Amino acid sequence: MRTEAIKVIIVEDEGALRSSVVSFLSATGMDVRGVADGLSFDLLWKCWPADVVVLDIGLPGEDGISIAARLQTDTPPGIIILTARSSSKDHVDGLIAGADAYLVKPLDLRVLESTIRNLARRLGAVVTPPDE
Repeated sequence: MRTEAIKVIIVEDEGALRSSVVSFLSATGMDVRGVADGLSFDLLWKCWPADVVVLDIGLPGEDGISIAARLQTDTPPGIIILTARSSSKDHVDGLIAGADAYLVKPLDLRVLESTIRNLARRLGAVVTPPDE
């Protein structure tokens, strides 16, 4: 288990929300990058694979469910779906595609932080404890 900061990629097309999430998680000691779509994610992932990926479903171009399914490789990252879509079908589709957690917006960012830390710990990626 390493003791470096948890590496997180946020894939969210709404700029203000993406910026807010990146700022919040960075302030908790995580190493966070944010992108707006699947193409930008792919470019970042090639040079900066993360421990956890947080995906919106409704992205321009490729949706978050498809990205989650593509990430199911030999060593997939932790995947969290963070979306406004609250239907059971979307929830099930996300989990089937490989998401470890499915969170619905609006969301208290402390819940997202805790979900990321728990997931990273289970994956053996971490962790530095949050500042209290």
